[in-house]
Amino acid sequence: MNTSKQVNVMIGLMFLAFATFAGYMVYEGPRAESAGERQEALLAERGAQLYVNNCRSCHGLEGKGQEEGGIAPALNRTSFLIMAEGNPQGVPATPDGEAQGLHDFLFNTLSCGRTNTAMPVWSERYGGPLSETQIGYIVTMITTGRWDLVIDYGHHHDEETGDTAETILISDPSTLSLTTKNCGQYNLLTAREFYDRDPLAPAPTEPVDGEATPTPGGEPAPVGATVQGLAVGDFFLATCATCHGQQRQGLIGPALTPERLSGRATDELIGILTNGVPGTAMPSWAAAGLTADEIAALVEYITTVAP
Repeated sequence: MNTSKQVNVMIGLMFLAFATFAGYMVYEGPRAESAGERQEALLAERGAQLYVNNCRSCHGLEGKGQEEGGIAPALNRTSFLIMAEGNPQGVPATPDGEAQGLHDFLFNTLSCGRTNTAMPVWSERYGGPLSETQIGYIVTMITTGRWDLVIDYGHHHDEETGDTAETILISDPSTLSLTTKNCGQYNLLTAREFYDRDPLAPAPTEPVDGEATPTPGGEPAPVGATVQGLAVGDFFLATCATCHGQQRQGLIGPALTPERLSGRATDELIGILTNGVPGTAMPSWAAAGLTADEIAALVEYITTVAP
């Protein structure tokens, strides 16, 4: 083979190698994305199985909590979703920092439980039954919203065992022991931001100069008493509803409606909120940082405002 032919062969081989490499690079992006989606689906499926075996008795098979007869807060909620790039809803992807914050909150809650509630410690590190890897599976299921997997696995589980949603749900919260020590940094107040997220909201637009920014729904912001910077009703939902119910119907703690509290002296109720009730999950809200005015506002709310 003469030199000219050798050069042509070398050029041809180099071109073939370059074309092969270019084709690989074009294909690699979608391939990696598809592999990532399959991996995420696998983790969510494992999380669904763990949820059915460990969590549904308090949070419900569909994760809707008290809405489906459970005694614990709903986990199947929009605010716990992490939106991926190019999601079907067409909303912006959740920023990395926000996604990590939500992941840490959920992981911490499962790992450490929640003080003065029936939410137990689940992490092996702190004496629970689940590894950190297993807790991560459940977090993935929640943040990707794969409740369809939970429901399918739950029905399959019930067919094999003869159980039903009604028999598995815990109806008497007094049979549960309260978590008295929390290994994490979140409480019902610091968790508020994660319950209030709206990952499906469109990206905010810059207001035109001189244009007032409307409140959600276009209505003026409510004016009235606040507790820790929240409207009294919102504060109740963020802190007290875990024990007393979102409709104040009573769960671990008693019902707190005007009808049930009729005849109770205001000073007596203020004293309970101020000092707590020893031997129960009822904390001292004065020790938690509430002012006398804020405690009085809470008492007025539960004694005068119907759920």
